[in-house]
Amino acid sequence: MKTSMIADGLKILFGAIPGQLVIQITNHCNGACPQCGMRKTAAGARHILPPEKIKHTVKQCAEHGFEAVSFTGGEPFLNMNRLFDLLDDAGQKGIPYLRTGTNGYMLADADAAQLNDLAARLAGTKIRNFWISLDSADTITHETMRGLPGVTAGIRKALPVFHAHGVYPAANLGINRNIRGEPIPRLTESQPDEPQTGEPQAGRTTEANEFLTAFKDGFTAFFNKAIDLGFTMANVCYPMSCDDKTFDDPAYGAISDDYCVSFSPRERRLVFRALLETIPAFRNKIRIFSPLSVLYALSEEDDALMFPCLGGIRYFYMDSRDGRIYPCGYLGDRDLGDDLDEVVKQDNRGKPHCQKCHWECFRDPSQLFGLARYIVRHPLGALVQKKPHPHLLKLWFGDLRYYMKHDFFSGRTVPKLKEAVCDESRQPLQNGSADLPENG
Repeated sequence: MKTSMIADGLKILFGAIPGQLVIQITNHCNGACPQCGMRKTAAGARHILPPEKIKHTVKQCAEHGFEAVSFTGGEPFLNMNRLFDLLDDAGQKGIPYLRTGTNGYMLADADAAQLNDLAARLAGTKIRNFWISLDSADTITHETMRGLPGVTAGIRKALPVFHAHGVYPAANLGINRNIRGEPIPRLTESQPDEPQTGEPQAGRTTEANEFLTAFKDGFTAFFNKAIDLGFTMANVCYPMSCDDKTFDDPAYGAISDDYCVSFSPRERRLVFRALLETIPAFRNKIRIFSPLSVLYALSEEDDALMFPCLGGIRYFYMDSRDGRIYPCGYLGDRDLGDDLDEVVKQDNRGKPHCQKCHWECFRDPSQLFGLARYIVRHPLGALVQKKPHPHLLKLWFGDLRYYMKHDFFSGRTVPKLKEAVCDESRQPLQNGSADLPENG
């Protein structure tokens, strides 16, 4: 494990980019989530990707050295036998980073024997990361959004069983306005920023500061809730919808125009800032995927901080409708074909250029590897000319150190966590200039 961890660190440091494929095995779902276009009440045809097609494509992934394959939905666990068969097959083909997740519906009414059987079956595969959705720190809000009464108590009951079998699930939050229960209201976009000299939030309006504080409170409540339930790891999915975006024909059907996931560009930057300022207090209490360097770049308006996406170059998405492959779940107008061998041949020599979305599944690794490649190729620029911003570099090295400390978030290893008290004397970032506590 130590050798593998060092190898992973060197890959990031020297920009050697592992391939990954996200496979939507079905768009069937039993959840009522307003934030997702695949909810059970949504209109549209439902599809199941044939297992034979999936297995053939996973074989191609292994042949091309892809290291990560994710099985997503819809709800992947609606047909557990099929899912476990796919996980077994991918594990036998040598894919080291296998991932899948659930809304947790099967945990709500499961008894001890059923939970033990589920945990044992999952542990018997070579799955590396397994996530369970958690939309709000407020139990009633989460279960109402999902349409799954009792699921939170089921998660609390199930986590010790998973842990006993050596599987450490992650709490997966899709950022939404209901994160703390009561919906966080919209900003009044016409209200101009006002100087607030001497205050940590200088340059923001009172309304913007209240919005920022509300989301910081929400993220704090979410991480505390995840810890209280027994999670040792958490992931945060960035907003998939935005008021300034037009998702006319996304490949991935999770897009929704519901109020709870609709954010203006200004709101979105404040949401990223709130997450950036909240995470350091929890990095020693629960393993958190979200890299501070990426959140810092997303919260600023400076394009020089951003690196283009690797979707369609090293990262790909396969849709359940017909097994067609796309650069990502966003670019539904870029059908690359249905054969990964041909897709890799035609697109793998391209250069990253796309910055159209901010979905974390490809955005986070693209940003981390993009900065790594820049440092390797332009060491003088990074160290002498201080391009990109030195604070971004500092956060990036801190992220790398944190990732290595926690085995790059393996959900199959005992977490290396300690109780850490937030140092309230530390000031939050002021216009991107102050330091963040690194905590790990």
